[in-house]
Order: sequence, then structure tokens, then C-alpha cells
Amino acid sequence: MSLWLYLHCPCLLLDSLYAPSSVQAVGLVSEQEGRLVQLSVAASTHGLNTGMGLGAAALICHQLAVYPYCAVKEQSALEQLATQLYPLVAEISLNPPKGLWLHVSPMLALYQGFPSLWQAVTQTLVESGIRYQAGVGQTPRAAELMAYGHAGKISTDPEHLQAALQQLPLAAAPLPETVKTQFTRLGLSRLGELIALPTASLTRRFPRTVVDYLAEVRGAQPTPLRYFQPPLQFFQQRVLLFELSEQAHLLPIIENLVSALCRFLEQRNACTPALTLGFSLRDGCEETLPVMAAHGEKNVERWMALVRLRMASWQVSQPVTAVSVTASQIDCHQPGQTDLFSAQQGEQNRDELVATLAARLGEEAVMRLAYVDHHRPETASQHVPHHHSATPTASAPTRPRPSLLLPQPIPLVGKVTLREGPERIVTGWWEGAPIQRDYFIAQNAQQQWLWVFRTPEQTWFLHGWFS
Repeated sequence: MSLWLYLHCPCLLLDSLYAPSSVQAVGLVSEQEGRLVQLSVAASTHGLNTGMGLGAAALICHQLAVYPYCAVKEQSALEQLATQLYPLVAEISLNPPKGLWLHVSPMLALYQGFPSLWQAVTQTLVESGIRYQAGVGQTPRAAELMAYGHAGKISTDPEHLQAALQQLPLAAAPLPETVKTQFTRLGLSRLGELIALPTASLTRRFPRTVVDYLAEVRGAQPTPLRYFQPPLQFFQQRVLLFELSEQAHLLPIIENLVSALCRFLEQRNACTPALTLGFSLRDGCEETLPVMAAHGEKNVERWMALVRLRMASWQVSQPVTAVSVTASQIDCHQPGQTDLFSAQQGEQNRDELVATLAARLGEEAVMRLAYVDHHRPETASQHVPHHHSATPTASAPTRPRPSLLLPQPIPLVGKVTLREGPERIVTGWWEGAPIQRDYFIAQNAQQQWLWVFRTPEQTWFLHGWFS
């Protein structure tokens, strides 16, 4: 038996927005009609209803906060909800602007029955704060009708589903109002009464779209669906109903988004080496803060530690109206290897320490040495930002080099003992600044290891120290 679950989210956009207070009465208004289209729970308790005009709503609730409805943002919220449900049910189809079809029958064996699957789905919806109406049916259209007209009663028994479908009021069907008026004039009030009519009679009395819709409800005709494919990259945005200027108020929102990112990565056994925080400001400008990890990471605690350090050096220039988290580079997770016989290490390795410093000081403030293909020692390396990849053509020297190299050689003072050398370097004649040096590894009276060289004029210079 094919089994479908339909989720109708009547206040999807409003529920996906961030409101600091649950007691604030909030409504979304259609700018074309000037009427309320979505209401918060607090607004409903004040006696407000969807379809109500702004004047009447203001008389009933003086504290009502009104914001414009945006179909594009609701479409984005629907896709984000499908992405969250995708790990639970693979076959999901969007029914914009507020609905999702979930083909659950292929998943019943995995969950050992519908109750466990339904519990996982509802838990995701509750954690997301999304209000919903749900329906189960043997066809996608039947499940949709059950969600509209039979909300709150979930059953997978075939006989119960058929009986409940027959008793559904025609007013709940997603059909044009002109067609519903025609049903009323003909004395039809239940779906079963309409299905019982012969197909020829239906074709004469109603538009072809109604006949096709009833065929899809019964399963005599397939419903054209396009299954949802989650994005390969992560992006989630939380639009704020109230402008925020304090980092202390922004951090909980960021943590919620970072947690969603880590769930996204965990479900795919993946990780990301970087994320980007996006802030929409009051004047319409956008500010971004890149946050880099030492390596691919998917742990929310480690990410939030880096985020807090990164935000400590960032000042909110204007009130923030929306917050987003983006991760474009998604890699396969490679768990760290631990040597059984290695000595006890600190809590942070070198890469983690570098990432922490970069988050605190800024990416461009933490540098590393990179080799440069040049024979002159003082120009054979350069400082580059730590996250820049090494130049592929540059190779490390084959002879020992000191860990501390002086910017310019200085005259050698004191007696030294030569331990290794010479290494002759002759270069630069094509640049008009030729050099000829014989380098030695030497040791002075303080037992320090030096890198010294001798010129053709038998003058000695110190160029660096070995650690």
C-alpha cells in the first residue's frame, strides 16, 4: 500500500522568523490587499483572525506588530524545512507556498512502522517552531485533503482512511471558490458525494481541472510531482522581526544557525573548513564575517568558540535585521588519527591554535613562512596569510637553514668553531647585485649554533641562528 504524509504549514513564514518574545502579538500583512495573512499564537489569543483588515485588527489589539508578507522568503523557508526533513524521508515534494508531500511507505521498514517515523518528523517540526496540519492518505492528493479537513487525526488504517476521505467537507478542497459555490448549489457538501457521481456527469458539469483533481485523489491518475534534492552547500537565514544591536542578543541566533549547519554536516558525514556569517543591516547593506577552522570541522562547540572569538573584534555599525550562516566548501569527514604511543599532548594542536589566533586577531594577522624559488637566502622565503596555499613551484632547500634568519647579514663578532660546510652560493649577477658566499654551520663560545658565511675578500658575516 502506498502511503503519503502531507504537511501544511499555515504560518510558515512567520514561524521561520525570529521574535525575541513569544508574548508579542505579530502579524504578516499582504501589501496588495492590506489584510492579515499570518498570525502569531499571541495575536490569535487576542481575537485576531487571518483575512482581517489592519484597521479592525488595530482596534482589537493595540500592541499588534505588523510586517509585510514576502512570497520569496516563504519559498526559501519551505526549502529549508524540506532540507531538515530530507534525512528522515528521502522522497519529498514541495507544494508551494506552504505544503510538503512526504512519501513515507518506502521508509516504514526502516522505522519499523509509522509511529516512529511520525515521531521523528514531529520532533523536527517542534524544534523548528513550525506550526503544522498533517494528513495521511493513499495518494498525494488524498493526504493533502486530510491535512486540510481532518487536521490532528493521523491514522494509517486503510479502511479508516477511506471512510474519513468520504466524509471530508468539500470546502476543505484546494479548488477555486467558483467551483465550491457550484458544489453548494448542487447540494454537494461531502467529498464522497462528489466521487460517487459518474465521470461523464462530472465532465459535463465541471471544468476539466476538477475531474483530473478527483482522479488524482482516487489514485486513478498520478499526481505530477518533482522530488526535492537538498542543496550541496549550506545556507540558512533568520530574518529578525525586531532589530538587534547587541552581540549578546545576536549570539543565540548564530548558535541556532551553526547548530543547523552541524546537523547538516553530521547527516552527510561531512565537515567544512570555513563558514561565513552574514548580517543584513538597517540601511540594506550586508556585512560578512568569515570564520576559518584549522581543518574540516562539524562540532558545534568548536565552531561557536571560533565564532565568539571572531565577533569579539567586530563592532555592530548598525542595527541588524537578518543573520545568515553559509558554508560553501563541504568535504568528506576525515576523523583525526591518534597515535597510540605518542606522548600526552595539550588540548590544542598547532592547527587549532593557529585557527584560534586567526579568529581572535583576523585572518590576515596570522602569517606563515612560504618558500620562494630564489638562491639569495634573505629572499628565499616570504610571509603569507596562514590560510593561503603554498606555491606549488617553490621547493624546500636541501641543505640546513637556520630557524632565525636575519633580514640582512651583520659582521661576525667573536671566535667560532666551524662544524659543517662550506656551501657556496653564487647568484644575482643578472640583477646587477652579484653575491658569492661560502656558508658554514658554526658554534660560538656560548655553544650557540650559527649560520655564517665568508666573502671572497675573507670577510665573515653572521646570517642567522639555529634553534
